[in-house]
Amino acid sequence: MNASSQQVLRDPMTRGVHSSLRVPADLTVVGFVRSAFACVLTREGWPTEGAGRVLLASTEAMTNAIEHGSPLGGAIGVEISVTHDATRIAVSDEGRPGATTPRLPATPPPPTSPRGRGLLIISRLADEVAVTAEGDGTLVTATFLRERRSATRATRRAA
Repeated sequence: MNASSQQVLRDPMTRGVHSSLRVPADLTVVGFVRSAFACVLTREGWPTEGAGRVLLASTEAMTNAIEHGSPLGGAIGVEISVTHDATRIAVSDEGRPGATTPRLPATPPPPTSPRGRGLLIISRLADEVAVTAEGDGTLVTATFLRERRSATRATRRAA
């Protein structure tokens, strides 16, 4: 990672765009937020492949927050920070009583399992991922470099 990319990851507000939304925890809003994110990425000149990784990961994170981390009638927080070198997304939910903070899985679920791939997909698409407790809920943060680090990708897949 070059010095410029390191600075962007430490301070996503250096230049570029930062947007934050609080939306109902309802699957019908996912397409709206995805479209808004796509507009920001296009405006900032992100290449199609890079934008696609960001959009798929953000869709997975929002869907997880709505389906697994939000009470009925709740809300989720979504943020995107885009610079020339990196994009960071953050999705937070309000949590559900008794729920624990999910962990990034090391391996995929069995092929017959209909669920359990969201965080794994996000971790494969992003250059950096963090899943942390935030209040009663969960915060998923993913950073995408404009130019992927292929050695890191291969290491993640082999692990």
